[in-house]
This record gives sequence, structure tokens and C-alpha cells, in this order.
Amino acid sequence: MKIAIIFSRFASFVIDYLLYGIIYYFLLKLGVLGFIIANVILFLYRVLTLTFLGGTFGMKLLKLKIYNNSFKNVLKREFYRIASCFYYLGYLYSFIDKDARCLHDIASSTYVGYEKKDFKDKGSIFINVLLVLSLLKFSSAFLLNDVGLIGLKRVASSDEYFQSFEGDNLLSLSSDELYLKTLGRKYTSSIDIKGKRTLVRLSNKLRYSEIYKLNFNKDKIIGDFLYKVDIPLQFINSVNFRGKYELLGVSPMGDLVLIDEKGKIISRYKLKFDIFMLKCGRLDGDEFDEAVLLDRNGNVQVFKYENGLKLVYSGKIGEDIIPKCFYIDEGIYIITNASDKNLFYHYKFEDGKFYFVYKKYLKKNGINDIFKFNDGFLASSVYRNNMSLRIGNIQKLEYYDLNLNRILNFGKRKARLYAFYVRNVEDVVDIDGDGKEEIILKAFGSSDVYGQGYMVEVYKMSKWGIFLNKVLSFLEDFLDFS
Repeated sequence: MKIAIIFSRFASFVIDYLLYGIIYYFLLKLGVLGFIIANVILFLYRVLTLTFLGGTFGMKLLKLKIYNNSFKNVLKREFYRIASCFYYLGYLYSFIDKDARCLHDIASSTYVGYEKKDFKDKGSIFINVLLVLSLLKFSSAFLLNDVGLIGLKRVASSDEYFQSFEGDNLLSLSSDELYLKTLGRKYTSSIDIKGKRTLVRLSNKLRYSEIYKLNFNKDKIIGDFLYKVDIPLQFINSVNFRGKYELLGVSPMGDLVLIDEKGKIISRYKLKFDIFMLKCGRLDGDEFDEAVLLDRNGNVQVFKYENGLKLVYSGKIGEDIIPKCFYIDEGIYIITNASDKNLFYHYKFEDGKFYFVYKKYLKKNGINDIFKFNDGFLASSVYRNNMSLRIGNIQKLEYYDLNLNRILNFGKRKARLYAFYVRNVEDVVDIDGDGKEEIILKAFGSSDVYGQGYMVEVYKMSKWGIFLNKVLSFLEDFLDFS
């Protein structure tokens, strides 16, 4: 009888969830608000049917009935269901309870079965502790990952832009390469125009590229055509080679080009290198930047500007590692793949060579790209396969210190049926000259696995929002036993 009750309750739960799914389907266009409304409807459905009908639709089909079902008890039962959801401990408890009762049944003195049984249960500290832990776990996860961007204030956003991949060879690429050449492709950069740091956007065509200046008009970003370059660009970055920030780009044909603010190609270098990632920054600590190119086998090439683009290093960074992503900050910081965890390397670059500084183990995996941010780095990831299948995590946007502790979570999104925006870091730069860095994000629809339609967004940090994010991120980590 006990096992029959447990499995009948499970089956009735599935039936009721099918009804919930139908309601949820019609609310998908409302996004996260529709998700909230659907769950409120489910809560009210349970409370009303259990109180006035003695069971939900699923329970009625399977001849189950709830006893001692006053409105107060039922309301209490549905509230304490949250406690049972903490790693499903409350539901699993039914297997060891002699009457097959879940913890939320005990907390509300109710009973679900085929025959009436009366219970007068006393309050349990254990159940109340579970309730508090479960509320903290689900509320922190919902705010951080479903609402997202806690601690960031959007100051400007563009209308939707569309990117063509015409002419790009996207066949026979690894998953990492396909990500970097589609969703992870960098479309924006910041260059100096008339002595002022300015955000620009790349629109690449089959045989040429267009560069647009992105102007701020209150909370809107408005594009303004800047110049045309007679070469298609696939990878871009801003670089301070000559005392000002200019555009550095790589074409699909292997041309590395330096472009000034008027669109003139200052220098060109023909690469014999299958580029995987391009980053620029102060590698050796002098006043000018270096450009670092990475290929899929872990080979790097380092360029300086000396009356033209000059290759100053070509080879491996250090160990025979396969870097996944990196950033530059008076040296190079690299994340590599390992068997069960990632490795985080730091190398200095002096006298034209890389020198090992340290290696640490990073428990987190699935990081696609990293960017220097404050005293640590932003980790940014979008998972194309999960986006296609609508399963698992599809976005990660987190801040780590150099001890590899996660400090902030700006959105570790799970796949949802409703439509929402997935965001990828484009750059971290002080674009308005106030001495504080802004985070430039690229936002695209959760079903757009190539990222062809996207918006450019600019965010500043909010002091109290960052404090809240730290608290919520701590709670999320503390209550994560997986």
C-alpha cells in the first residue's frame, strides 16, 4: 500500500504538471513574468482544489484524497512544499515514513492516501531549517540567473543589428572555433577619435568591412557610419601601438591590418597562422600594447609596432598546453582544458620570451572567454548546443579574483521555454572617461544559436547592487552541494 501511494502521488504530480505546462505555454511571450504568473497559478490551483475538492485533478484521476484539508492547513502545506524541494529531501522522506508522508504533509498535519488518517503533528525545527535553506537557495538562484545582471545598471542599448556570415567558412570547425566565429565573435571595439575614446561597431561584408561610430543619445546607442575598409574582417580589437587606440583586425584570408581613425590601413602583415583568438594589451609592461594571436594547437604569435607590424615571438607559451582563452595584463593569463578541471596559468613576457609565474586549478569548467576586470577577470560563456536543445546552462557571466574565487554572478542562465536574451561580454573599457570601467555586452535571442541578430548594451556597476550580488553569490555557492 505504501509503495502504491508513493507512485500514485508521483503520477498525479506529473498529470498536474502537464496542466501547468499548457498554461505556461500560453504565457511564454511574457518571458520571466510569464514564468512567475504560471507558478502563481499553479500555487492557487493546488490550494483551491485541495481545500474545496479534496484533491487536484491528477489526484482525482488516481483516487487519491487529501485529509485534514482546511484552508489553513492546505496553505501551510503548499508553503512548506518549498522545504521539500531542497534537493528533494522532503519527497524522498516519504520512502522511510511509515505512512508515505512527505515533509510538507507532516508540517501541515495533512495526509494524502486512499483512507482517512488523522494526524496532529508538532512543529519541526528540521523542516523549518529546510524551509529557510530552500527559500535562500531558490530565491538567490532566481534573482542571479533568471532575472540576472544584479549589480549592473544599463546606461545605454542599441536597436537590433544583423550580422551576415556570408563568405565565412564555418564548416569543419571545432565547437570552440564555431563559437568564436559566430556567437563569440567580437563586433565592437573602442578607438580614439579626435583624442576621445569612442565605441565602434564592425559590420563585415563578403569583400569589405564597414565601421560605425556608436553615439550615446541618453539611454540609446545610435550608429553613425565612420568609414569603409576594403577588406573583410573576422577578428578585431583595439590596440595602443602608437600612443593612441586604433583598430587591429584579421581577415579570413590571413591579413593582419592596423587601421587608423580615418579608415586608412597603416600596416599590413600576411599571416601563415590559423588564428583562433586575438587579444591586445600591455604584455611586457612598457607604455605600448602588444597583439597576441592564438591558434587551435596552443601556438602564439606576438606583434609589436616598429615602423610597421613586427612579429617578435612565434611558438608555444610555455608548457605544451592547449589554451582555451586568455587575457593580457602585464603578462598573459590563460585558461586551458584538463581532464577533470581547468588550469589557470600566468606567464610574464620579458626579453622576447614567456616565463612561467604560477599555475592554479580552476574547478569551474565551460569558460569560453575571459576579460580583465578590476583585480580579477570576467568569465563569459555561451553554450550553443544547449541553446539548440533547450537544456542545461546556456550562459555564464561571472567575476573571479586571481585566487579563482567566484565573487559575483551576473547570470548563469539555465535553458527555459520562454524567450529571453543571452549575453556575451564584448569588452571592458572606460568609454566615458570617468575613471570607471564599463562592461560592453552583446545581447541576442535565446534561440539564435549563431547570434546573427544582436544588440549592443553598456553597463555600469551599482554599489549597492554589487553588494547584493556578493551576498546572493555567496548563498548560491554555500547552498550548492552538487
